[in-house]
Amino acid sequence: MNPIEGQSRGRTHKDPRETAREWFIALLAEPTAARQAEFERWLQADPAHFEAYRSVEALWHAMESPGQRLAEQEADELSGYLEAMDRAKRDRKTTKRLGALAIVMAVLLSGAVWLERPGLIEDFGADYITERGERRSVMLADGSSVLLDADSALADTSVAGERRVRLIRGGAFFEVEPSKVPFVVDAANGEVRVLGTGFDVRLLSDGASVTLAHGRVSVTANGQLEPKVLEPGQQVHFGPKGISTVQPVELDDALAWRGGRYTFYRKRLADVVQEIGRYRKGRIVIATSSLADELVTGSFSLEDTDEALSSLQASVGFGMHSLGSRLTVLGP
Repeated sequence: MNPIEGQSRGRTHKDPRETAREWFIALLAEPTAARQAEFERWLQADPAHFEAYRSVEALWHAMESPGQRLAEQEADELSGYLEAMDRAKRDRKTTKRLGALAIVMAVLLSGAVWLERPGLIEDFGADYITERGERRSVMLADGSSVLLDADSALADTSVAGERRVRLIRGGAFFEVEPSKVPFVVDAANGEVRVLGTGFDVRLLSDGASVTLAHGRVSVTANGQLEPKVLEPGQQVHFGPKGISTVQPVELDDALAWRGGRYTFYRKRLADVVQEIGRYRKGRIVIATSSLADELVTGSFSLEDTDEALSSLQASVGFGMHSLGSRLTVLGP
């Protein structure tokens, strides 16, 4: 059924913006001459239709950069779809060239996996996972406990004589049972090594962070030989550029997520939005890299993600747009 058929046959009229989004996706997927003609009739039927469709097009172009990055990150998962879409595009020699981004985004917009289970492939390699909005406590074989944050994944890679886990996605707080055998957490090309302590490890868009609650931990990354040793109340970040200097933190703020609250000071907007996304259905996309790098400070409940986004919007001043019911775009 074409988007306008539901309006002509139904008893109520759709919001023009909703219909415009449906037309946009329909024309990307199958821009036949008949469909194009029906679209033109809908477009000319009401000035509000033209304005609604123009708004959708503007939003699409704002999504170009983040859409390309997401496509590259998830290339393996999308490759089968892309091959099929490429074949279809080659067959439509008279249609306007959509380009790789349009094809990828058309697939993504219609893909429930991308919207609702973006970590599905990662989950196959995990022993413990949490869904969006779910925090879960697990007990490891050595007696150590882990509190997994929402939308997180952990693999237990221990072998005889070694206690080792790998944080695949998200964040986790570890209470490690004392032992002569070191307990090691692998995350983002780095490792956290302890004997018995309580600490938090969190994956970020550009690496990972470690926060120590009690005890001592050593952190190495990217083959660096000299570890950074943390004392209680300290935090360190590591990523492709190495390990940062050790910084003091307020533990109540840094670990507030365990009680359903997120508190942050001068954090990248991209990292804050990533945390909100763990508690929200669908996906949140930031339209520009400059906006993603904005530094923000604040605190909000993770139980109300709409309010959390609204508070960020008031602070930073970005636009917030919904494309369908499961995709939110932050941009100009």
